[in-house]
Amino acid sequence: MSYLGELRRNIRPLAGASLGIGTSLPLLAYTNSAFAPYLIKAFGWSRSEFALIGLTMFATLPFFPIIGRLTDRVGVRPIALAGTLLMLPGFIGYSLMSGSFLQYVLIFTYVLIVGSMTSTLVYTRVVAEHFDRAQGLALTVVSCVPAFLAIPIIPLLNWMIEEHGWRPAYGVLGGFCFVGGLVAVALIPPARAKDAPVESIPDAPAPPVPLEGTKRGDYRLILRSKVFWLVLVAMFLCLMQTQLHSSQMNVMLIDQGLTTQGAANIASVYAFGTIVGRIACGLALDRYSTPIVTAVSMCLPALGFFLLGTSFNGYGVIAFAMFLVGLTVGAENDVMSFLIARYFKLRIYNTTFSLLFCCSFLASGAGSVGVSYSLAHYNTFSPFLFFISGSITVGCLLFLLLPSTRGFQKIG
Repeated sequence: MSYLGELRRNIRPLAGASLGIGTSLPLLAYTNSAFAPYLIKAFGWSRSEFALIGLTMFATLPFFPIIGRLTDRVGVRPIALAGTLLMLPGFIGYSLMSGSFLQYVLIFTYVLIVGSMTSTLVYTRVVAEHFDRAQGLALTVVSCVPAFLAIPIIPLLNWMIEEHGWRPAYGVLGGFCFVGGLVAVALIPPARAKDAPVESIPDAPAPPVPLEGTKRGDYRLILRSKVFWLVLVAMFLCLMQTQLHSSQMNVMLIDQGLTTQGAANIASVYAFGTIVGRIACGLALDRYSTPIVTAVSMCLPALGFFLLGTSFNGYGVIAFAMFLVGLTVGAENDVMSFLIARYFKLRIYNTTFSLLFCCSFLASGAGSVGVSYSLAHYNTFSPFLFFISGSITVGCLLFLLLPSTRGFQKIG
């Protein structure tokens, strides 16, 4: 089958996965920052206190291996449907908040956990099941949807909050995600298993289950792999930036001297950068060396964060810096999904992804501590921005150590 023919044949699962990811956590990574300045002002929270919201990532870690393992066992549709239904109460909780920061933390944690059931952790399996030749491009398509949606949604949310308040805005956003999630689940076809051809043969005798088919055996295979540890450490170093472009982005941009509307406009530039990054990264992954494409794709925000840490606070400099940040944020989900599909068999795709998902949340939590420390001790983001620029550079160098041959024997 041709490259584009594979896309045409699998347009329905591609549309379902795209809409599912587009109305879940990846979209909320953009919209959370739109609410942040208004919540801080309404409830009198300090910026350093609010930066600690990233520590909620640690509370969610035990749930990701469970979600990943269940997805490997029962498929995408049941998990995604449960996540879609469970996310709506979270948005209702946001709209009813009374001002307690602990209350916000608990709701935020709940949304992270149930939202993971409809995020890249689950939906990218659809791409791994249905695509081979055009896998990078398919991952690009599904990952671009949150950015496409964020470009108009962020300014609209900011306008709605200004005109009607943040409570109705949370309700509208929750309703949008709920309807989109239900449509996405309806589009997803039954699961396929590319790595188990014997099971597709009628009346074939069931082979004995080896150690590697058990839960303990699968985790042992993954954790003994040098490839897994290379990806994990490199991703950790590159993803400590997460809080800077999710819950803290508008606060950071206002710290640069922008107004709330100016920050919202810059957020749209950033979202456009994610689209450019995802398209370029997805096309390159299908054609060129995986380690080189990964390293190049992930290194660009190092310069962007460095520029934001300097005293060059012109609007054009800030817009360019956030565009560079967006280029890699646009690539990170594609890269993580592609690396797992490239080096690990489909049978343990979500099990492996769940462990790396934990790593990304650990990195985000560590980054939130760094942001809070920087704000508490220096009253500015700059020290952490310089630190994260170096961290990303080191992580990208580690990606170059990954196997580059197409004949690499997949793990699992």
